[in-house]
Amino acid sequence: MSHGDLLTQKARYRSRCTGIGHQTGLQHLQSLQEQEPVPAANYDQTRLEAAVFERLGGTIDYCAHPAGVARVHPSPDHLVVDIDSKLGPKHSLPEHCLQALLPTQYTGPDEDEGRELGGIAGVRLLRVDTAGLHLGLAGTDARVTITGPDSEQWRTLVTEHRASCHDANLVPLWDAPALTPFETAYLAADPTWWKEQADHAWVASGLLRRIALFHTVTKPYCVRYWRHGLGWKFELRYEHDVPMDHETLLAQLTHPRWGMPLQVTREHCVCKPCDCDQGAERNCWYTLDTGGGRRDEIRIHFRRASAGGDTEYEYGRLAAAGADPKWLVQALPSHHQSSAT
Repeated sequence: MSHGDLLTQKARYRSRCTGIGHQTGLQHLQSLQEQEPVPAANYDQTRLEAAVFERLGGTIDYCAHPAGVARVHPSPDHLVVDIDSKLGPKHSLPEHCLQALLPTQYTGPDEDEGRELGGIAGVRLLRVDTAGLHLGLAGTDARVTITGPDSEQWRTLVTEHRASCHDANLVPLWDAPALTPFETAYLAADPTWWKEQADHAWVASGLLRRIALFHTVTKPYCVRYWRHGLGWKFELRYEHDVPMDHETLLAQLTHPRWGMPLQVTREHCVCKPCDCDQGAERNCWYTLDTGGGRRDEIRIHFRRASAGGDTEYEYGRLAAAGADPKWLVQALPSHHQSSAT
């Protein structure tokens, strides 16, 4: 394979995984000849990226893109995450990110609530500038920049979040240069769990760095995921006439040269090339793991709706959240067909 062909393939893979245009990806890779199209992060960087992945809004309501991420810009020691503006039709995804990620300590009268930490221990707000909202992890060089709002909008959101914390008896911890005593005690209560979670953070980091695959190589109208032990469970919902394309998605996630180091196991698959079952709902389950006891596993449920299912509600929420009309035509074609008649 020639050098030019290899660069083209790497740029194509980077574009599919990140949502960045092919030409932009090609130029990036030309300037960094030896870099992988989706480079892996170091240990501390994966911890911060795993926290961002877990707390993003795509698992709560409909966003324009899976997990509310329009695109990512991965490098070995940094990740830029360009998020959607909305979480569902009415709520702000940037505002949700601040509430879900920045750590707080409750100091009100409820003793039970006072034992819990708000946000993620160790996450720090480093600064806001024209590049976005810069997050770090106390005691490390890990960096994630969240973009979307401009700098003035971010500053306003941070100011409003501080005020709401004060009103709710919450002390912001995100400015402290090191772990606060409260965060230290919180982590010390179950050190084994937090160590295991940190050791397996590379899975969530790898998924976040490839999040656009759920939008580019397959077309579910809904992507849900949640933590399951040390791994993750996904549910991908498809309209009846939309191919699930799970083989393509899984092949890209575990690409032999540039994918995540995971093996694919088919647990159950009922895909059929016809509607000989009168268009019944179809479900396929796959597991991705390292092959060593499945402690890093990702379990994905591909779920295609039965024929005649009504997706008007889902279409409305996606459209109101800012989903691209061209993508909606592909993900929910029956709605467009019914609208045209």
